[in-house]
Amino acid sequence: MSVKTTKKLSVDHRHNYESLVNDAPRTFMEADFPVGTAAHQGDLILVRIARLPTIAKPRKNRQLATGNSQGSRHVLIIGSPFDCETTDVRKAIADACSGIDVGDSYIGPVFVTDNGIADLAHPEHGDHHYCGDMTIAVVYQRNLDSEERERRIQD
Repeated sequence: MSVKTTKKLSVDHRHNYESLVNDAPRTFMEADFPVGTAAHQGDLILVRIARLPTIAKPRKNRQLATGNSQGSRHVLIIGSPFDCETTDVRKAIADACSGIDVGDSYIGPVFVTDNGIADLAHPEHGDHHYCGDMTIAVVYQRNLDSEERERRIQD
């Protein structure tokens, strides 16, 4: 699998702090992104699963994360988005990733490539281009709050 560096250190000397910039576009080829592989685009974890779950309804909203901030604008430009039963997506992820269990509140939509192509755009995190016959499940990132409770991240 080829690995591309997508993060670079950025230093703001006016405010004396560092931040990570993750704005380089990434291309995922079918052979280099097998079932069970995951990639990140900001607070989204994109997991390749074997197939679209049986109960899948076409999704009109092409934005894959909820919200109206710039950080939530993960938009599927090319590809077909679906809303699926969370239990089916959880099982597909567990099958693809050796028993990983993702909680219901962290399961997002699923998308498939159209004619071997899907493009997922984001204004800050760099676009993702998927080439080949692929099905991708969206998982929302989770962190612990100050009281050690799990919560979903939204940027």
